[in-house]
Order: sequence, then structure tokens, then C-alpha cells
Amino acid sequence: MSEQDNKRQGQGSNNATNGDFSNKLGGNLGSSLGGAIISSLFGDNKNNSNHQDSGFQNDTAEPTKITVKKKDIELQKTVELQQSVEKASSENHESGDALEGLMEKLNNLIGLEGVKQEVNSLINLIKINKLRESRGMATPDVSKHLVFLGNPGTGKTTVARLLSQIYQQMGVLETGQLVEVDRAELVAGYVGQTAMKTKEKIDEAMGGILFIDEAYTLAKDGNDFGQEAIDTLLKEMEDKRDSFIVIVAGYPEPMERFLESNPGLKSRFSKNIMFEDYSEEELFSILELFCKPFEMKFSDEAKQVVKEYLHWLVNHKPDNFANGREMRNLFEASLSNQGNRLSEKATVTDLELNEIQREDLPDWVLQQ
Repeated sequence: MSEQDNKRQGQGSNNATNGDFSNKLGGNLGSSLGGAIISSLFGDNKNNSNHQDSGFQNDTAEPTKITVKKKDIELQKTVELQQSVEKASSENHESGDALEGLMEKLNNLIGLEGVKQEVNSLINLIKINKLRESRGMATPDVSKHLVFLGNPGTGKTTVARLLSQIYQQMGVLETGQLVEVDRAELVAGYVGQTAMKTKEKIDEAMGGILFIDEAYTLAKDGNDFGQEAIDTLLKEMEDKRDSFIVIVAGYPEPMERFLESNPGLKSRFSKNIMFEDYSEEELFSILELFCKPFEMKFSDEAKQVVKEYLHWLVNHKPDNFANGREMRNLFEASLSNQGNRLSEKATVTDLELNEIQREDLPDWVLQQ
């Protein structure tokens, strides 16, 4: 056999190997889309034998022509499109479920009826604006920055956290985290440092909500670095208006003075939401809410004493009245007193473990 014949035999063998490979791969895939494309790329044995007979000239093999049928490509695109639609539909369904769950949490909060109405109105406005956008209509530029007014313990932080998650589900915010700060985390003691600290917290809140508690403490008389924090905040709110939301919170009167202290603040925070103090019935419901995870309850006698105390409390509120936090303090003090009482007993029943009695109540409740 000549050298030229040897070359041809070797090349024919290689090409046959390709044919075997396509048979195995195409056979495994059957009549599926992948099998159709593989078959189109490599051909079957019959077609390959034709290439072996006529595909070579002058000792050099011509490149094998790869032909993918147009219908196979179109089929593949159709399958991919269908998978993409199904995935998007699933994600939208999950997003809708999550949004519905968050709205349920908001609307199930104890009290805060005025707050719920205001927040639901904000959400409805955003929904309508998004509907207008989807239809190519112009939408009004409504500020999403908010002022939360109210005493401590009225649920301002809780509502802000829910709102950040709701906005994320609606596509208003990218990530939906809540970054809580106060004056100490924004203001430094030297020139230039306050702007850096404030900027760091703003960067941390990008895609979510920056919640500034007791924001009025940033505006103090005299040479104070709090103004530097306000100036930095206003600039970032303007430069990155669609990237994050700011909620400032605090007592009503100091917050009014704070907003009046700077024209830029007043113009950017156009929506105020008032968090009213809880009623005595709502305060007792909050107290029971603290007991619920531990399956604990107040005895009938203890319950009556607590209700009498709450009636007195809402009519004689101290300046530092803390609403829901007062109920947390009452629950924890009662729990501690119960622990001291039960620890002296040789045996303790399940009922005793789960019941707070009159004698377990703190003195500041019993003395009223």
C-alpha cells in the first residue's frame, strides 16, 4: 500500500469514528431537540460514509460542513422561551404571595388605624403609577421620603421595616433593607468626619430605607456638626433620589421645628404620618402578645389589676411614656418576679409555670 493510500485510510478511519460518536450521542437523546441538533451537526453513519467516499481531494480533507436545520434552532428557541416564561410566572407568583403576606402583617398590627390607612394609600398610588408606566403614560414624580411623628413605642420602626420589604416586592426598592441610625451614628466631632460617617450610612442604605430616629437632634443651635449631616443627606437625596428612601422619625413638636429649620428638608419630606399613642385596650393586647409565644397568661385577678393600671396610665401619661415598650417592661418584670416566687417551691406544675399571678406584678403596677 502506498503512503498516499495510508493517509487516506487513516483519515477515513477518523471520520468513521466521528460517525460512531454521533450515533451514540444522537441515539441517547432519541427524538429530543438535543438529538435533532446533534444529528444535524454530525450526521448518521450513512451520511458519513458518503463523506468518506467523496470528501477528500489531493491528500487534504476539506472542512466538514456543519448544517443545523432552521426548524431545530427555532424549536430550541421556543423551548427556551417557554422555560423563561414559566420561570418568570413562578417568580411573579412567589412575589405576589410575599407582598400579600407583608400587607397582611401590616394590616394585622395592633391599633395604628390611621397609619395603616396612610401606608395603604401610598402603596395604592405606587401601584397606579406603575400601571400608567406600563401603558406608556406620564406619571407624577411623587416623593417617597416620609416623616413618622409619634411617641416612642408606637411601632414606627416596625412599620418602616415592613414598608421597606413591601417596596422591595413592588420593585420600588432594589434590596429593601432597613438601616436604623440616630445622631451618634451620623455626627462626628471634627470637621469633615460627619460627612464621611453620614455618607457611609447612606451607602449602606442604598436600595433600601435609611431610618433616622430622633432626627431633630441633628439640628441644634450654635456651631454644631449636625448641620453637616443634614447637608450631606440632602445632597445624596437629590443625587440618588430613586436609589434609596429616607424616613425621619421623632416626637411631633421637635420634628416640626426640625423640618422648619431648613427649606430643603421641608420640600423633600412632604408626607407626614402620625403614630398615635395606644389605648388601654390596645396596650393590654400588646401585653398578651408578649405572653403568646411562651403560652403564658395572666390569672383573672392579675388581669383585672393590670387593666385598672392601664386605665390610670393612659390618663396620666408621663413625658417619657413609651407605649408598647411599657408593656415589654411590665411583662419582663412580672416574669422575673414569677421566677423568684416559683424558685422557692419544691415542685412546680405546668399551670404555675404558665400563669402570672397578682403577686408577680411589679410594685409600680400594684401601687396604682
